[in-house]
Amino acid sequence: MGNLLENALQLSDQAKDLHTKMLDKGPSVLFTQPELQETSGIASLNDLMPIVQELLDKNLIKLVKQNNELKFQAVDIFEAQKKSAMSAEESLVYSYIEASGREGIWTKTIKAKTNLHQHVVLKCLKSLESQRYVKSVKSVKYPTRKIYMLYNLQPSIDVTGGPWFTDSELDVEFINSLLTIVWRFASDRTFPNGFKNFSGNDKKELLYAPNVKNYSTIQDILDFIVASQVVNVELTPANIRSLCDVLVYDDKMEKISHDCYRVTLESVRQMTQYGGLISNDDDGEFSIFDYFNLIAPSQNDKEAVYFDEWIL
Repeated sequence: MGNLLENALQLSDQAKDLHTKMLDKGPSVLFTQPELQETSGIASLNDLMPIVQELLDKNLIKLVKQNNELKFQAVDIFEAQKKSAMSAEESLVYSYIEASGREGIWTKTIKAKTNLHQHVVLKCLKSLESQRYVKSVKSVKYPTRKIYMLYNLQPSIDVTGGPWFTDSELDVEFINSLLTIVWRFASDRTFPNGFKNFSGNDKKELLYAPNVKNYSTIQDILDFIVASQVVNVELTPANIRSLCDVLVYDDKMEKISHDCYRVTLESVRQMTQYGGLISNDDDGEFSIFDYFNLIAPSQNDKEAVYFDEWIL
């Protein structure tokens, strides 16, 4: 490795200077030909191109096509060393895997783009994988395809399916657990006194006045889940919004404004039913309205209203 690195550094002073200036701008920066001239300080294109070719030969610059225009990008010395150690076929296969980014590339697509025999492609992939230059990942979109990407990259959500998938399989148990957590957190905001307080001498409990902000925001729910450390995957506001949308679809929550939710009275009825508060009547039917008309207000709310004052 040391010899390869030393060979890679056997450059002219002008080539070393240009490569350093390009990296100083940022490893992901793309340069047009005029920008390369400006960066190098070499006005003459005839003088610049031999220097660029020297860097290309050492894999220290690569060509990138962007908007139908070829641009130049500096390559880190260690990345260049890797490519220098590869055979021509391996380097070709690697270049297409590298270009695929976090989406990855199908082996059949690699074969079509490189125009190499399948046996050669598979041999190259095996060699690159053994050196931990690339890795194969499972795709939830195409479970039968073998997808390759660079070893140090994390697959995109399109490939993994996001937090809802484990080993490319939809994790229904995990999703249902999260749905329960979200609903329970929102219910504590909607009815902070809990469902065990549905009692009273006059069979009436107080309900929050319509102006009380007894709802949960997407960020409230996400902050609670993160703080509780109940999951070992990273969730985003979009993930929480998806869970809330499922609960809205199931009539367990209602959306009252953008990213603001509260639980529905029907879901409360279901919870009290399954929680052991179901009536002992022969027909087994239960209605919260048969027993409780009100729920206690919050400390800051001196108003109390009956259920029939709400639009249900």
